[in-house]
Amino acid sequence: MSISGYNIRNSIAVGRSKISFSTKSFVYQPDPYTIGSSQRGAQLKNGLFLFVGHLIESPDTSIWDINIPNSKFEKELHGFCWLDDLAADGSKFARDLVKEWFWEWVDKYGNGSTWTPQLTGRRVVRIINHSQLILSKASTQQKKIFFKLLGQQTNFLFSRYKSETSNLKRLEALNGLIYCSGILRGKKYFLNSALRKMSREASRCIDANGNVKTRNPEELFNILAMLSWSASAALKANKVALKKHQQVMGFLAINIRSLRIGNGGLAHFHGGGRGDIGYIDQILSGIVLPISKIKINSIGYYRIFKNRTVLIMDVGEQSMKSNSNFSASSFELSTGYEELIVNSGPGALFGDEWSDISQTLHAHSGVCVANVSPSNRRTKLIPKAEYTSDLNAEIILSSHGGYAETHGVIHNRKIRMSSDGCVISGIDIICSESAHQRDIFDKWIKSKNENSMPFSAQFHIAPDVEIKWNNDNTKIILETLKGIIWVFEVLNGEISIQDSAFMQFGELSPRAAKQVVVSGTAIDYQGNIEWKLTKH
Repeated sequence: MSISGYNIRNSIAVGRSKISFSTKSFVYQPDPYTIGSSQRGAQLKNGLFLFVGHLIESPDTSIWDINIPNSKFEKELHGFCWLDDLAADGSKFARDLVKEWFWEWVDKYGNGSTWTPQLTGRRVVRIINHSQLILSKASTQQKKIFFKLLGQQTNFLFSRYKSETSNLKRLEALNGLIYCSGILRGKKYFLNSALRKMSREASRCIDANGNVKTRNPEELFNILAMLSWSASAALKANKVALKKHQQVMGFLAINIRSLRIGNGGLAHFHGGGRGDIGYIDQILSGIVLPISKIKINSIGYYRIFKNRTVLIMDVGEQSMKSNSNFSASSFELSTGYEELIVNSGPGALFGDEWSDISQTLHAHSGVCVANVSPSNRRTKLIPKAEYTSDLNAEIILSSHGGYAETHGVIHNRKIRMSSDGCVISGIDIICSESAHQRDIFDKWIKSKNENSMPFSAQFHIAPDVEIKWNNDNTKIILETLKGIIWVFEVLNGEISIQDSAFMQFGELSPRAAKQVVVSGTAIDYQGNIEWKLTKH
């Protein structure tokens, strides 16, 4: 269906949504399931509007009167996630803005001119969650309009959810429909149908292993959160989510547990952020799972941990398309509750340029050959990986051919964590394993007029970690805010400290950071570097 046809059908559905009995109240008082960022709330109060990488500075301006840079930015506004952030701020000024901006939206867009199923599903959840705040000191007429609009949006979701183009978008629309059907008086007749459809879309969103195509941990959690909200909303309406719905929640919850670093945040891979740690705890605590160990291999990520040291490595399928992340054999490491070695994070938060940078292997704690990331000649690449352990250590062996077609080398990485979690050691080798690869290697050497091929391992250091040389400039000392000290040393290769950047939700721009870079060269089709991290 064309975009114009999609919009026309949405407009028709909006008109039809007004022809039904209106709802006048809630069946029960809603709880605010969604949790926002007080940091983002403070920014909004000060006229700093950062959405999809665009920062608009417009103090004393309504969110509906700022200059909109593009349609993606506008969609974020109509999704109403900013309501969560203002509510999290909690100040009187923020609470007043919630009411002011909501009623302005009603005046400008309550007629349905911008409604789409996905955004409507997202929006109604936030409106209901913060209804006590919105309706505080509201007039009788305003309350009537409030419930009338919720009823119309419920009808719209029922008729248009299936028009969305992806399972994830339909899931978000259905989540809003279930939320409204369970809590709005007179709308419960939608609930059974919506629960059946939610169960079907949930099973389509993930594969048999509980994974999504993007392999984005935060996206995985967002799906789990929506399934959890809808199951809770159904339960409060004396309905139970279908068995398939609950099974998908179980698969996702097990995987999410395995993708958390030491502080409870999600690992930074494939465009995903840390997520809200308290919120992740809240969602997981509401899901009953059999008592079991956290999985070592979860959806292509290996997780090893000893004595509060956690390492998560990406050894799963990599898309080689130009707009995809490549992080094969890269890892993150946390010590206790603190981050130590990280990936740069989701650059899409700060615009297209940072998005492009964050997708490269340079932005991850991995290994780059000849200072470039793997090319996009293939559609996908599947690394090889193996986990072994004994009484003294846990070991991950990984290998990928991202550079095989362009440089003629395979990257092999071996990472070893001691049984007490106090020593992390690694060997990185690039080598040509076939005659064809050796030919490519020779052609590259000849084209560059070199006698060796350079490569380097990047170790991006968390921005709150102090980094400095030891007295004789042979080792690097890393000290966390809590005073935990790790010493980085190189057994084979050249070590240096270089600039880096760290990207996280809530900041207006990337944070300045540092990275440890270990460099080596490949001569006669092979090169290796060796490094070690020791906790003191």
